[in-house]
Amino acid sequence: MDDEHATEASDPVIPFPPSSYLPTLISALPTLARPTVVVLESFDLFAIHGRQALLYCLLDTAQSCRAGKDSSGIVVVGITTRVDTINLLEKRVKSRFSGRMLVTAGPATLDDWVSIARNALTAKPSPPNEEWEAWWASAVEKFLSDRSVQAALSDSYSLAKDVRLLSRILARPSQFE
Repeated sequence: MDDEHATEASDPVIPFPPSSYLPTLISALPTLARPTVVVLESFDLFAIHGRQALLYCLLDTAQSCRAGKDSSGIVVVGITTRVDTINLLEKRVKSRFSGRMLVTAGPATLDDWVSIARNALTAKPSPPNEEWEAWWASAVEKFLSDRSVQAALSDSYSLAKDVRLLSRILARPSQFE
């Protein structure tokens, strides 16, 4: 087995636990040997939840576990499409929130949307294979020039300029037929 595959095999694969285990998982985060990044997609759904206890515990743990000599550190990244999510947080949760936000905008034009689709479809293989890459790039251009694909891209752009939606459309096109 080469070094690349040996590294992959030694990395632990942790299946997502049932929600009843999350408090225990959160309490174990400070004991991990490596810095930990917790990503919460649809952060607004956590914010509209009743008591926000999970968020409070997670942010409290992250706040008390600063990176340093005795600690590896934890960072929590919340991802949402709602601009007002911070306003949904309870006072006690807000006090644990650093307030640092990175606001991004969706693609400005349909051409940008198509360019994102093109980039998503033309990922470079590993190891590089120039012949295959040229053939694949040609196939992607043929696909993107198809009228029905152009119509689907235009419709999806008109409805929601959410790149995650575009990723789902490109990953499972038979689902939308």
